[in-house]
Amino acid sequence: MAKNIGLVGDSIGHGYYDHEDLGWFARLGKLILRDYSEAYFFNNLSQSGDNIADAAFRAVGETMSRKFDLLFVSVGINDLRRRKACAYALDFSFGAREMYWHRLLDTLEQTGAQIVVTDLLPVIEKRYTPQASLVRRNTDVEDYNEQICKICEKRQIKFFVRYPWWQRRPLENLYFDATHPNTVGHKMIAEEMYEFLQKEQILTPEKFAYDCE
Repeated sequence: MAKNIGLVGDSIGHGYYDHEDLGWFARLGKLILRDYSEAYFFNNLSQSGDNIADAAFRAVGETMSRKFDLLFVSVGINDLRRRKACAYALDFSFGAREMYWHRLLDTLEQTGAQIVVTDLLPVIEKRYTPQASLVRRNTDVEDYNEQICKICEKRQIKFFVRYPWWQRRPLENLYFDATHPNTVGHKMIAEEMYEFLQKEQILTPEKFAYDCE
């Protein structure tokens, strides 16, 4: 029977600014099905604008109502908006992020699926103009990645680290704006994710069979 792979994410997971309208998750699906034909189904549960609280609450209905074998979690960049009108205060405090991450993972673990959490990618700070009302900082991204990593370690959940390598890349060629990958960026994410799944031996498909009764 084919296995089901899902993604809990935000606009990056949804595939925004991939001009081929695929995004990294659909591209990952194509790579998987190239080598494991008919072995997997894919459900993208990402919602543009979602923060960790949104993901935690939506996951109850989105993931508990269907059977998943593998769930990716790639969310959090929207927790790091700094509003200039509020003296650059973050949208979510450290404690609030901690609480909602545990709430989300509590829900996902009830599905029985294997969980893979990705870190947050760097932002291009110089692309925020002086007139921008919302900004994000890489120091916040780094702190948040460390926080998420520790949560995953405590819960023995796989955490896929990409930030150090992406920080050294020419992000201007990989991003559409300050935070969203472009088509080339989405392709790169998919390829790296597929390599990670192979390295960790996470893809263990069963032979697909139709129920003809």
